[in-house]
This record gives sequence, C-alpha cells and structure tokens, in this order.
Amino acid sequence: MNSIGNFEALLAAEALRVGTQGVICGHIHHAAMQNINGVEYINTGDWVESCTAVGEHLDGRFEIIRWTGDAKANLITPKAEAASPAL
Repeated sequence: MNSIGNFEALLAAEALRVGTQGVICGHIHHAAMQNINGVEYINTGDWVESCTAVGEHLDGRFEIIRWTGDAKANLITPKAEAASPAL
C-alpha cells in the first residue's frame, strides 16, 4: 500500500510541475478520486478485478462507476456453455 501512495503522490507532483489541474490514470487496480496537494488525482481502477470505471458528466464532473451486479452469475462456464442449445 505504501508504493500505491508513493505512485499517487509522484503523479500529483508531476501534474503540479507541468501546470495541470489533475491527472487521470488506470495503472493501479484500485479506483480513487482525491485531491493531492491541490491536484485532482483520479484512478479508473479496472473492469476485471474491481469492476470500476470513471465517467465524465456533461458539466465536467467525474464519477467512479462501480458495477454491483453478481459477476459470478454472469460467467459462462465451459460446462454450462456445452449444455446450452445452439442458436
């Protein structure tokens, strides 16, 4: 977890150095939205492990989107696929 904090702080420092208001990345699989030293840091997370993404509203607001469905119910196992009738 310490390296994640270092990664976020490093990206925020670089964004501040080049004069941007924020940074959006997806390198770490943990979705986050936070202000770090005056820089908006956004991490999209991922769609595979945490089932997250980031969306932008028409007014410029960002939002973390979390899929809350039952992922296991949506998986097709090879056994279930073989038993399914062909369409």
